[in-house]
Amino acid sequence: MTVAILTDVGVRMRTGALRLVGKHITEQRPFVAMECERARKRTKDHEKVVRDIDYYASLVGLRAQQFEIVSPDRFVLQLFRIYDPSELEERKKSRYPVLLIHGLLQSAGAFCVNEGDSLAFYLCKSGYDVWLGNNRCGFDYKHLDSSYNDARLWEWDVRDMATKDVPSFINFILEKTGHQKVGLVGHSQGTTQVFLALSRFHVPDLGRKISGFCALAPSVYAGSLIDRDFFKCFRYMSPSTYSLLFGIHAFIPAMLVLRSIMPKRAVTYCSYAMLHFLFGWSDDRWDKFLEGRMFQFSPVYVSAENMRWWLGRDGFATRRCIFDAETSEPWFDSRCPPIALWIAQEDSLVDGDRLINRLENAEPDVVLLKKKVIPTYEHLDLLWAVDAVDQVAKGVKEVLWSTAYQRENFRCPTECEDL
Repeated sequence: MTVAILTDVGVRMRTGALRLVGKHITEQRPFVAMECERARKRTKDHEKVVRDIDYYASLVGLRAQQFEIVSPDRFVLQLFRIYDPSELEERKKSRYPVLLIHGLLQSAGAFCVNEGDSLAFYLCKSGYDVWLGNNRCGFDYKHLDSSYNDARLWEWDVRDMATKDVPSFINFILEKTGHQKVGLVGHSQGTTQVFLALSRFHVPDLGRKISGFCALAPSVYAGSLIDRDFFKCFRYMSPSTYSLLFGIHAFIPAMLVLRSIMPKRAVTYCSYAMLHFLFGWSDDRWDKFLEGRMFQFSPVYVSAENMRWWLGRDGFATRRCIFDAETSEPWFDSRCPPIALWIAQEDSLVDGDRLINRLENAEPDVVLLKKKVIPTYEHLDLLWAVDAVDQVAKGVKEVLWSTAYQRENFRCPTECEDL
């Protein structure tokens, strides 16, 4: 964080120096006019910055109901249901269920911070029964048997979230709604969890409960960013050295301690500075007014073991793939649901083109319904860009309906009548 802030301060000082000598550098923000128009319409209620999904849902006429469920290894998981409070119960039952799963160091709130254009709220207003899953630990590290200082609370990685958390979410939703299948949307690590779960190597039968899978910024193959010196240092560490530095514990828990004592504006600044330093992503396509909300829901607690799976010597960073990329044997079989991909062209964290090639040429049982590569988009733009509804959400809405199971029993989402 220190290096990130110093780097950001250096950039700002250079920019300021250029302005002093008359060389103005104009921010290249493609939606500045739309940002100003949105700002004029906001009330004081919109200025409040909290870590509360229900509050942001209420600003757009919706509400969020929270549930707690228990995974097979006894973690207490949070699940949120977005609903229209003015709607009758029978009308609610006619909505098709959809589950959204967030990315690494994120939480379910990532789908709820872009006002009415938030993916969760957009899908709900379109006519879906929207559910948001929070992976284990997050902001509330609850376990039925283990406390924070117990190593058993942190002995897990993304494979456990794939084989335990994802099925727990889906089973609860199907039991609660009485339906047979659910549509699924994942972003970043959320897609990793689902791809792992659906593979022949883990819980492929789960595919029978999923009608269609929309993968945003699919994290299956590593992009060029993994070769940055900062990330390489993790690959140089032996497992024993890594354990000595990070232990079997939360990964850098000081991040969450600082969040609890810093002013909200400082949290936003530090979080963005770190994100920009580590990943090179910018906020050019986001509504700057909403950044305070965006960083209320991240970072969260994750295990050091999970970060080692991603960055360590024997993990994803070394293999450059969540599976064995060299095998000619298929990863998936006929139980895999139809898949649609949305890929950010400027996303250096993951390699979407390799995934497209794999699904089209080496996975005979996979039905690839859609592949959309969005020029100029970066990793988080798929959720937070001002134009994300047009570029992403509308297509997700259509794919979910085109793959819906027994859809004659459900109300048709808006603008999907011709599908």
